[in-house]
Amino acid sequence: MLATTSRRAALAPTMVRQAASSWAGDQKAKGNPHDAAPTDSRLDVLREVLYPGNSAAPGSASPVGARHGNHLARIEAVLPSHEAHETIERAYQLLRRRETEARKRALEAKFASLTAACDELDAVTKAGGVNRQVYDSAMVRISQASAAYAAAAQGIAQGKRKTAESVFIENRVPGLIPREAWVPTETRGKAWNYEWERPSNA
Repeated sequence: MLATTSRRAALAPTMVRQAASSWAGDQKAKGNPHDAAPTDSRLDVLREVLYPGNSAAPGSASPVGARHGNHLARIEAVLPSHEAHETIERAYQLLRRRETEARKRALEAKFASLTAACDELDAVTKAGGVNRQVYDSAMVRISQASAAYAAAAQGIAQGKRKTAESVFIENRVPGLIPREAWVPTETRGKAWNYEWERPSNA
C-alpha cells in the first residue's frame, strides 16, 4: 500500500506535465479563434480591418492594439493643435459677422430705396398727376384692414364658418390682384373657360 502511494506521488508530476502538454497542444491546434479559416469572405474583410498584419499585436484577441509603434506621434502630426483650432473658430466667427453686416447693409439699402419710392409716389399723387388710389393701394397692409377684421370677428361671434373665398376676399388688397383672379384653393381648379368674358357691371 505504501509502495503504491509513493509510486503515484512520483508519477503525479509526470501526469501533470502530460496533461498540460496535451492541453497546450489542443490550444495550439485550435489557436486564436479569430485566425480560424473563415466561412464567409466578409470575415476576411472584418479581420483585416480589426486585426491588421502590421499592428503591434496581430495575434491579440482584442482589436485595441496600436496600429503602429509610434502611433501617438503620427496622430499628433495629422491632428491640428489647440491653437490652430481656435484660429479656425475665430476665422469662422469673423466670416459670419461680416456676412451678417453685409446682409444688414443690403436690407437697409432696400428699405431706404422703398422709403424713397413711397415718398416720390406720395409727392406725385398729391400733385394730381396720378390717381391717389395708386398710393393708397401701395400703402395698404392686410394687418391694417380693419373692415375685414371687423367682418371676420362678427362672423366668428355669430358662429359662422369662414370659407376660403371669404378669407381671400377679406384679405385681398384692393387694386393689387385682378378681380378675375381665381381664388386659391387646395382642391383641383376648374378647366379654363375660353368663352368667359368680363361682366359688364364688374
